[in-house]
Amino acid sequence: MLPLHPSAVPPRMIGRATERRLAGDWRGACAAAGVDVDVDLAAIKQDHGAEVAARVEEELRHLVPDLLRWHLPRRPGDGLLHSGLWSPLALFPDAHALVAHSPSRIDLPQRITLRFESLDDAAMTGVRDDTLLLRRDRWDSRCTAELLARCGGVTRLPFFGTDGERLTGAGPEGLVERVVRLDESGRHAEAWTAAGFDLEVLLFDPEWSRDRIDPAAFDAERGANARRAAVDRSLAWLRPVHTALADAARRAAAHVADCRRNAPSDRVPLPSLRYTPSGYLVARQDIRRVMPGPVDVDDRSGLMRIDVRGRCIVLDRLDSERPRARLVASVPYGRVDETRRRAEVAAFGLELAHVPRIPHVLARRPAELTALMNSDVHPDELHPLVHAALFPGRPAPLPVAPPVLRDTIRVRCNRATHEVLMRDGVVVMPHSPVEVERELMIRALGGQVQGCVAAHDGWRDPAVRMPRRMRGLRAELMAIVRHGDGSAVAAALDRGLDPHVRDEQGRTLLHLMPWLSDVDLLPRLLDAGLDIDVRDENGETPLHAAVDHGTPDLVRALLAAGADPRARSNHSYPRMAAWTTRRDLDFLREADLRLWG
Repeated sequence: MLPLHPSAVPPRMIGRATERRLAGDWRGACAAAGVDVDVDLAAIKQDHGAEVAARVEEELRHLVPDLLRWHLPRRPGDGLLHSGLWSPLALFPDAHALVAHSPSRIDLPQRITLRFESLDDAAMTGVRDDTLLLRRDRWDSRCTAELLARCGGVTRLPFFGTDGERLTGAGPEGLVERVVRLDESGRHAEAWTAAGFDLEVLLFDPEWSRDRIDPAAFDAERGANARRAAVDRSLAWLRPVHTALADAARRAAAHVADCRRNAPSDRVPLPSLRYTPSGYLVARQDIRRVMPGPVDVDDRSGLMRIDVRGRCIVLDRLDSERPRARLVASVPYGRVDETRRRAEVAAFGLELAHVPRIPHVLARRPAELTALMNSDVHPDELHPLVHAALFPGRPAPLPVAPPVLRDTIRVRCNRATHEVLMRDGVVVMPHSPVEVERELMIRALGGQVQGCVAAHDGWRDPAVRMPRRMRGLRAELMAIVRHGDGSAVAAALDRGLDPHVRDEQGRTLLHLMPWLSDVDLLPRLLDAGLDIDVRDENGETPLHAAVDHGTPDLVRALLAAGADPRARSNHSYPRMAAWTTRRDLDFLREADLRLWG
């Protein structure tokens, strides 16, 4: 719901992307948000027709790339994007989709790639997540206002006024607030009833795996309280916005219809073999396995189901004044026999396996509402478009200042504690030249420098072990770099940070420019004295890193600054920076040919 690191989607990125998007420059907006658009509209028009190409372009015009980056799943520890994840945004005929890909590895720049591809091809690249197909408010500028209704709001967000101040009991949102309080207090069955649902418990034959279903639901001697507690335990996990379930059911049904409409006409398994992007030979999958969403369900029954832990909730009469929710015991391990099938048909008119499902991402309470209710998030911490959708009467939040790195580090030096300062781009030590010379003599004799001298030398040389707090400062800086927050790095340089820092692999900030995604920093780093052809521990130059992971603009900027395209690494198989098969770097190969002349 919120990025787990302040530099994951920095305010400067949001501002620049928004400026380009509102100007109608969707490609510029994507570039500003670190989204690479690998979509050839001309090729789509040629292969799939003008109508499909126009639809793809329409989706791209309304894409909010910074909002997409904001909502993509992240690792809980460091807040980096989950690697190897692909998320369809919109479906197109013949099982094609506009797909957002996260980085394939965790050590790559935090850039997102958009492709128009078949779902069969996309399935070879990682793990699928269909959330963005169902939650277009997380990336589509036309749908951001839908979040308010998903939270149960009509005129305001439940528990809040339009200005973001706490407010309860007023307007149609009062019912939502009462139901949520019942849910939060553990009275889940009462919450369904208070929301207007007829709640029934349907466990079928008690002899059917009785030992695996709540005994209290069958044992009359334990009384109604035990039965109620068993029902509440079954309902506890879902926590829906009950009044929004009818809309969720309509969206789920529309999703099923969309999958059917865009499914391939020929669904036989594809027998051929193919290579994955990593080079591994694998068998192609049956296209039915990669279609997002169920297509073999009966959506004419008027029923919808929500799977919960060990149970499912079957909903019907959702458009009436008194909808119904039936809590049904699931079959352990899917062992359905004929008796169970007949019982399901008798109760619902069809087997539950053919009832369309409401995905949990639509059925459960939005994370924004829960976080705001519990004061885990302040309204002004939300993305600007989410803020405008939920709190239209509240002024837009002011841009947040980039994270501030420490410029004073306390270091244990011999028996004292000294302060090492970052001033004017250098590490300043509180030692005289004679004391520093003595430490350097110790190193020349085979010893290891410590304290302030280790902090000074280790900042520029990864072979020197720095004191713990100095290593912590470097780790904070590298976390900002990995997330691509160029404005935070620029702010640290303004405060005197030494730009000659190297990470544990010997890479400088020039090597890490593909992660920063901000060519504006390049002249500043060069003016600070960084060598354009500086080598890391593998002998690679910043141009190597830019060719491997950077944008064409970054490669051009390095070449214009004098980077050598013929520089070779010191791997077992040395390679030149100009040796690349990237089609968007043809100009680099041409520059190399001119040098060879």
